[in-house]
Parts: sequence; C-alpha cells; structure tokens
Amino acid sequence: MYIALEGIDTSGKSTQIKLLKETFKEAIITKEPGGSSLGIQIREMILKEHSIDKTNHIDSKTEFLLFLADRAEHTAKIIKPNQNKLIISDRSLISGIAYAKDIANAKELNLFATQNITPDAVIVLELDENTLQNRLGQKQNDIIEQRGITYLLNIQKRIKSITKDLGCELKIINASDSIEHIQENIKEFIQQKI
Repeated sequence: MYIALEGIDTSGKSTQIKLLKETFKEAIITKEPGGSSLGIQIREMILKEHSIDKTNHIDSKTEFLLFLADRAEHTAKIIKPNQNKLIISDRSLISGIAYAKDIANAKELNLFATQNITPDAVIVLELDENTLQNRLGQKQNDIIEQRGITYLLNIQKRIKSITKDLGCELKIINASDSIEHIQENIKEFIQQKI
C-alpha cells in the first residue's frame, strides 16, 4: 500500500510524517524530493542554487527536469522494490504535477518517471486562507512560499484535482485542526487501508 501525504507548504506534512514513524514502525517512510541518495544530492543542488543567487534562479524547465530525475530514481530504488509493504511518502508525483503547472505534458512526464506507478491513496492536508496566512507570517518564507497565498491556494486546488484525475483514492483532512487530531485522522485512515 503506497500512501502519499500531500499538501501545500506549511500544511504540516513533515510534522505528521515524524509522528507516523512512531506508529507504523515497519513502514517505508520516504519523501520527494530527496528520498533516495541521488535525490538528496539533487535536492541540495536545487536549494544551493536558489540560495547562492536569489535574483537568478534555476530555469523552471531545468528545475522540473531535476525533480523528474529525483522522482525516477525514487521510484526505482524506493517505491517499486517495496510495493508489498506499507509506503508512506511526504509528497509524490502529484506535487510534481501541481507545482509544474506551466510545463506542458507535466502529467505524462511524471508518469514516465514513475513507470506509471501512482499512490494507492492520497491524504491531503488542506489549509484555509486564514490559517495559511498566519503560518506564513510566523516564519522565514522559502522560494515557494514567497510566491504568496493565492499561488499556494491554487496549488492546493490542483493537488486535489490531480489526485482525482489520476484515479487515486483521496482523503482530505483539515490541516487547521490540532496536530493530535490530524494524526488520529491519518492513523485511522491508514489502518483501514492495511
């Protein structure tokens, strides 16, 4: 069972993944980008390039292709060999498609990278505008978060739409709830699936 935890920046995915590690000790816990050793290098390369020159970012097509390389390696080394186990991933090709909205054929290219493997189920941590605004106001925003609330809320809509389009089971959880309540909802959903 391959389950992806999706959501926009500040939705709490990383916090929930850490908690899930404690409950599902036998699960393969992974993330995109950076779930494989090559992926870690690709992620560092992209982040380093953004931090070196804040005025001249990596071309969007170059960045997209680097993320596809990470996704292909992640699928080959992590997802495919462990399909008989519980896999919980912080992001998946769904984010890859949602964030690449200006790239033609993003869906087809992501499916090519994953050998047409998609998550069995997707849990989306959904934020409302007020909560998103509060969370962004309490931290140093990264390159994606600096694109603003409207941009992030549009990405959130795209994540849900793409999940449905790919035929993945969709579970939406209110990311404005308490960490404990969100965790209970996620655990209950996963336990029903395994």
